[in-house]
Amino acid sequence: MAQQKPDEKATLDQVLALVSQLTPEEQDCVVEELKLQWLRRAIGDAEKSVAEGRVHTLEEVEARLDATRREILERKNKK
Repeated sequence: MAQQKPDEKATLDQVLALVSQLTPEEQDCVVEELKLQWLRRAIGDAEKSVAEGRVHTLEEVEARLDATRREILERKNKK
């Protein structure tokens, strides 16, 4: 794969090609790092919402989680 210029962003296909060259253990590390990044972003979003006074009830959160779970299962079943 050609060397990228510093101001160029890698495409998803390029990243996936690189990840496919890693060992299974290294791939697991990539997955865990992505989960951490997602969690940090979610926490940041939640903190911002609270600071802006946008707080959700437990029922709203549970409904959103249920909808997300259903969506994930539907995607999984389509594969």
